[in-house]
Amino acid sequence: MSTTSPGRPRAASGTALAWWVMAVGLGACSSGGGGAPRVDSGTPDTDVTPSAGPLCATRDPGPSPLRRLTDAEYAQTVHDLLGGDLLDVSRLPPGERAQGFDNNADVISTSDLLVGAYEDLAEQAGGVVAGNLATYVPCSMSSADAACAAQFVTDFGGRAWRRPLDAGEQAALAAVFADGAAAGGFAEGISRVTAVMMASPQFLYRGEPGVGPTAELPGAVALSPYELATRLSYLIWGTMPDAALFDAAANGRLATQADLAREARRMLNDGRAHAVVSAFHAQWLGLDKLQGLDKDAVVYPAFTPALAAAFAQETNRFVDEVVWNREGTLAALLTAPYTFGDATLAAFYGLPAPSGGGFGLIQTGGTQRAGLLTQGAFLSVYGKANQSDPVHRGRFVRERLFCTTPPPPPQNIIIRPPDLDPRLTTRQRFDQHTSDPACSGCHELLDPIGFGFEHYDGIGRWRDMEGGQPVDGTGALSRTDVDGDFDGAVQLAGKLAQSTELQVCYATQWFRFGYGRGETDADACSLHDLATAFVAAKGDVRELVVALTQTDAFRYRRAGDLQ
Repeated sequence: MSTTSPGRPRAASGTALAWWVMAVGLGACSSGGGGAPRVDSGTPDTDVTPSAGPLCATRDPGPSPLRRLTDAEYAQTVHDLLGGDLLDVSRLPPGERAQGFDNNADVISTSDLLVGAYEDLAEQAGGVVAGNLATYVPCSMSSADAACAAQFVTDFGGRAWRRPLDAGEQAALAAVFADGAAAGGFAEGISRVTAVMMASPQFLYRGEPGVGPTAELPGAVALSPYELATRLSYLIWGTMPDAALFDAAANGRLATQADLAREARRMLNDGRAHAVVSAFHAQWLGLDKLQGLDKDAVVYPAFTPALAAAFAQETNRFVDEVVWNREGTLAALLTAPYTFGDATLAAFYGLPAPSGGGFGLIQTGGTQRAGLLTQGAFLSVYGKANQSDPVHRGRFVRERLFCTTPPPPPQNIIIRPPDLDPRLTTRQRFDQHTSDPACSGCHELLDPIGFGFEHYDGIGRWRDMEGGQPVDGTGALSRTDVDGDFDGAVQLAGKLAQSTELQVCYATQWFRFGYGRGETDADACSLHDLATAFVAAKGDVRELVVALTQTDAFRYRRAGDLQ
């Protein structure tokens, strides 16, 4: 293996690196473990509230599927392990999504293309380390090169695999070093060891063999301190543990719920937590669709890549401000009368430009704009190419804010939006949904909500008139705990901010994102505890993240799940 080559595309099988990984016994997903992992599928949309829902009678950690690092987690982990953006991770193929999130273990697959990319990146990492031995090797090379390499395996390997290596693993990697050193000297040996470690399942997956059954929760396996440290670091930072977290694991300071809460709060005070919170909200809102969003250039000439980028920046800055610098609550995310933008975005919204120039704070007044649901990013994503979209805007509220799924349309129905008619408003054209018996069962749950967004066109621009007629932005919520009429999206957001059911759904969405899986009936107790803590904290987002570390689902894994 070359210590400097950037690597080259190849098939996943038959490579030297793949052979080394298998030959040294590092193909299992955890030390001492054999067999293929079992991935249990979740049941979406479980109805769990703090006061009702499935009875929390039997504590159960629920399924614990084997989790592979997402592209974002891989990139950040490599950055932290090597100390900078030293590898080009742009070749990693995009992953699949389930329930809106990119880290669901039930759908994340591993293709030949992905394995080949991992191998190339691992070889590149070997070249980086071999080319900077003084930075990465914790000893002086001498005649005792093998001892120096063994120290490197212990130190670098412990960080890469996020736990101490056992004797068998150290011996296998020592053999890899010896082969490399015989072929090309000390640097080649270190390069090969690095590549094997970073192409191995121990680096790419989060195996959790645990430390054995626990009397505290029959039928469950207690996780090791290092496994808990890894769960904490990827939940809050999306990357490997830092030195303080490794130290806490090594010294028994992750044994209790109080220990986990203490570390969680420390980690939330670190800037790395901002990226994960932003990623959750972007995926929850479905804003990944904003990049490359197709809009009719004749109908919406103002919609440009620059405007879409400004929308994305606005929502990211807004979430960051609310969660970390101001109210910190779900209610504020829905109703805050301020946003962020530059002079161009302010003009698009019909608002005064931010003071000082550049991209800054904008006071909206809270009449036409307040919170996430009135921002251009959300409204554009849930708008059609040439018109607004009350159906999908209403569906978002039902599915992503209340965690309920409307019935599917009849199979014999051809789904297409009503044709544009310059004499009619969108509401008038879509009214056929609720008047047609074949459509009304579903659309009576969606359209009355979606009509509340009709003051915003397909790219989120405010309008008072459409088709020569005044826009009717009145709507209604039904089958929720905040039922009733409202006029416009700002009033809707105000009602949503008072909903306990919405708080429970938001906590459930964090469960899905934080644990990388859908909820099941077995998770009733964990979901109940999570939602109760969030409601008790008055919707504080940071306290919800802390609460995610306190559940049985976080602290244990089910004994029958193979890891």
